[in-house]
Amino acid sequence: MRDANKRKLFDQPPQVVRRWFAIKAIRSSRPYIEGAIRYCLRIKLVIRERRRSAALTDALNATVENFKKSKSAIHFEPLKIFFNLSLFFLLAEKDIQAVKIDALTHADEWKRNLSLRIILLVIHEWDMAKAAPANKLKDAYKVAGISEDLIKEMNLAFRKINKAHARAKQLLSSARHITIAHRDADAMLQYEMIMKIDPLSTMEVASSFYEGADLFVKVLPKVMLEASSTHSLLKQFRGST
Repeated sequence: MRDANKRKLFDQPPQVVRRWFAIKAIRSSRPYIEGAIRYCLRIKLVIRERRRSAALTDALNATVENFKKSKSAIHFEPLKIFFNLSLFFLLAEKDIQAVKIDALTHADEWKRNLSLRIILLVIHEWDMAKAAPANKLKDAYKVAGISEDLIKEMNLAFRKINKAHARAKQLLSSARHITIAHRDADAMLQYEMIMKIDPLSTMEVASSFYEGADLFVKVLPKVMLEASSTHSLLKQFRGST
């Protein structure tokens, strides 16, 4: 049968034969090409993300240390809210940072897929309203005397992050427990849902999240500095007594 198929192939016009061999060559070499691209991209991302990862770790440690100190200050509730919001954000950011490179470049397809699911799950579950409900945050701005410009910047960052959150829910809501916690008894359903995770769609969500995250990282320290100023601390103290 195989010899007959070969004879049929070689009976075709030369351009058809050439096209067949070209397609076969592309298919056989594609995994090696993709592997080489991922390897080069991994090296590039490791170098590029090293500084961001170190800065994120420093910010996380500094926030934890200062947050612990602020907890003993009973008269500065807005400052505690901002510290809690900052730590809430940094914890999620740290988790995503830990798996981002593997999601894009790991040599093992299953580990890439798992990292993608972790990113989606973190963004899916990450809800800023849990750390600082809108009305509570609005009151904190007012009591701390945060400027309107900074409030507008914060609101813009929130909108971008919430947009990514909504998109992650859309992509993963039906498969959250099945693909991460493996709670469904239907093993084939688990497998099919896992394999349906789209890397491009996931990274679009992550990219959207990072747009808001970058804005948030830039504006939150300004809010913290303003809330820690002598004028703001006196205002908070008067407001709590």
